[in-house]
Amino acid sequence: TLNNTILNPEFVTSELDRLDVASLAEELLSEQISQEEEFGTALVNTITKLEPLVKEQIGAATFSIFDYLLGKSQNLDLALTLRNTILSSDFVVSLVDELDISSLVGEFLSEQLTEEIPEEMEYLAESLAESLDDTIAELEPWLKEQVNAAADPILDYMLGQSQSLKVVISLEPVKETLRDNLWEAFLQSPPPEFAGVPQAELERYFDEFYQEFSEEMPSTFEFNESLLGTEMPANIAEALAQAEGVLEQARQYIGYLQLSYKALIGFMLLLILGIILINRQVRGSTRQLGTIFLTYGAFEYAGVFVAKHFALPQLAQFSIPAQLQAWLPQLVDDFLAPLEMLSLGLLIGGVVLLIVSFVYKPRESAY
Repeated sequence: TLNNTILNPEFVTSELDRLDVASLAEELLSEQISQEEEFGTALVNTITKLEPLVKEQIGAATFSIFDYLLGKSQNLDLALTLRNTILSSDFVVSLVDELDISSLVGEFLSEQLTEEIPEEMEYLAESLAESLDDTIAELEPWLKEQVNAAADPILDYMLGQSQSLKVVISLEPVKETLRDNLWEAFLQSPPPEFAGVPQAELERYFDEFYQEFSEEMPSTFEFNESLLGTEMPANIAEALAQAEGVLEQARQYIGYLQLSYKALIGFMLLLILGIILINRQVRGSTRQLGTIFLTYGAFEYAGVFVAKHFALPQLAQFSIPAQLQAWLPQLVDDFLAPLEMLSLGLLIGGVVLLIVSFVYKPRESAY
């Protein structure tokens, strides 16, 4: 059962694929969604889009780790495994391409930019709120491009593959796009005191005050070690080292388990051979083996039946999300499937052996 379930990467990944992560996330985030509906909805939509990609990369990492646990590879570098799967640059690019930047960062940018507006231009706050969606939509390709360019240096630093981090991003495109959208909003709905002012003079006045607003914004954004924390790579390295230590110990126990598994199979074959040698006749051997197989198969199948039909309904009594309640019975059913097949095989084999023991007629001796 263990070899065909929790020690089988295909079983683990298939069970993960059955889990509806998007619906589970929506249920867990229901309170936040009700409080911040736009952000919560965007987050759930993003998780829904990314779920197949995330599961695919987790599956790739799972197979790599199981190769080590099952002795198919001699060494395991978790940092390298993560870097080649769920933290690879290609995967990060795919994630960024699926992200709804506008919904995720719109509220944050609105708060940050509103704080930078000078007091004498507070009326621009309303114009900013109106034009920010257009600004972010126009900047979204640029934002994704910057994130993709910064992904490799940041991930290398986090995993200790580089000792320093410095990514400089020019904010001039932000200033230019923001200026154009603010001007359009300002022109369409100027304050009452500017009613009747010619457009050229209105633009000159806007430029003067926007210059003051623009100077409050930095011209570049530098992503460096101070933003992530100089201790982060060391903490991640320590956590990965501890995980590798646990996996190394698990590898030893799994090795003992597999050795015991093979030894027990050999021991059972020796017992069967012993029964045959002791009886020295087909009828006696098949009757004894048939009785053993039938008895063991019946008890084992009864245990599986009880677990499925009496233990599984008890899961509904626990306070767990609906998605897990729907997923767990199938997980338990799949986990017990190898044991059920073995018990059925023993039952059928026992019946066949018993039938043989009764219908078999030994050859009569010529003497």
